[in-house]
Amino acid sequence: MASSDTLHWKRNLVLMWLSQLLILSGFAAVMPFIPLFLRDQLGIIAEGERGIYMSMFYFFGVLGYAVFCPIWGTLADRFGVRPMLLRGTFVTAFIFPLMGYVTSAWMLIALRFLSAACAGTTAAAQTLLVKNTPEDKQGFALGTLSTAIWAGTMLGNVIGGIVVHYYGYKFTFIACGVMYFIAGIFVLFAKDDFKPEKSNVSPYVEKIRHYRTSPLPAFTIGVWLMLVLFVFLGFVRYFEIPYMAMMVELIDGPANAAYWTGIISAFVAVGALLSGVVIGYLADKMKPASLIIPSLLISALTLVLQACSQDLWLFGASRTLMYFAAGGLVPVFQKILSGATPKRKRGSVFGWASTAQNVGIMLSTVFAGWVIFAFGTRGVFYTTAILTLLFLPVAIWIVNRTMKQPFYIAHAHRKT
Repeated sequence: MASSDTLHWKRNLVLMWLSQLLILSGFAAVMPFIPLFLRDQLGIIAEGERGIYMSMFYFFGVLGYAVFCPIWGTLADRFGVRPMLLRGTFVTAFIFPLMGYVTSAWMLIALRFLSAACAGTTAAAQTLLVKNTPEDKQGFALGTLSTAIWAGTMLGNVIGGIVVHYYGYKFTFIACGVMYFIAGIFVLFAKDDFKPEKSNVSPYVEKIRHYRTSPLPAFTIGVWLMLVLFVFLGFVRYFEIPYMAMMVELIDGPANAAYWTGIISAFVAVGALLSGVVIGYLADKMKPASLIIPSLLISALTLVLQACSQDLWLFGASRTLMYFAAGGLVPVFQKILSGATPKRKRGSVFGWASTAQNVGIMLSTVFAGWVIFAFGTRGVFYTTAILTLLFLPVAIWIVNRTMKQPFYIAHAHRKT
């Protein structure tokens, strides 16, 4: 039987799906083409120099997101998730169009930091779902939401590739802001059954909390283990992503790089969309290891194929297969994280999980920038394949340890 805080989960799922579809469409309409924007609009031609600027662009973007996401998550626990979603969508809608008017790479990097600091919409949407969705439907809900993320990415890649090719970068940034604004309108109709919870702990425990000096939150061991996993996930999963357009340019030349980057990215998003549906559904039915092992092994193999590709067909097909294999893994990890977290803390925990993943991404941009400067674009893809294989045993160990923690076991056997 649905409780009072799960009555609106289907409605919220639809509205969050639509809002994230538009948000990711806008985001994907501009992000894959930043290396080409640096070349065409800001005059940065050399591969190594562009690689360094791309690393800084992603680094400061992720830094802004990582620093502020836990703050928004904590505020969501205090005041509700919906206000955080409204802030993220409407404020960012006015920042992205400004990027089309920059005259230097540093101005672009500064605006990326500001937009990321004000965003956090995906983590907030995930939090709204896990707070208002029955426990036995969370894998399905998170998997379904991931389809919006990848469908939006697909749509945005197509829109961005065509608009950049025919109308230029400035118009694309403006279109991104418009899509964010419309997404905010959908959020207005979402229902957040937010009820501030009064503390039920004894005055003695409250006194201990008052004198706590640790700046770290009091999470369970299972949560901390999963946060470590999200650091590794961010490091491995985003290592080569900023350089996809440069790989397309390397294979096919600069003339149509924006167009083919958009087309290939769209097919990649289709693979990830299907992955989100399939793996999100299986996450409620199968053991995590049965999904993690084949997904990461296939990802490593296809990364090698991408690294050695000499034509766009092989590159696009292998990249699409990679995202079909592993695009839905995040909902698997999020479901485990949700099971290791008391319901009243899920907003802050999912905020910290986003920060943990973005810490990994920040580290990856530093190392990937060095790799591309020293070994070129193909070297980044070979390195990612190796990192994916190394991540496999780490992920299995952390997941198994988390699922053996007392809170997780008690939560898994609790009647819902």
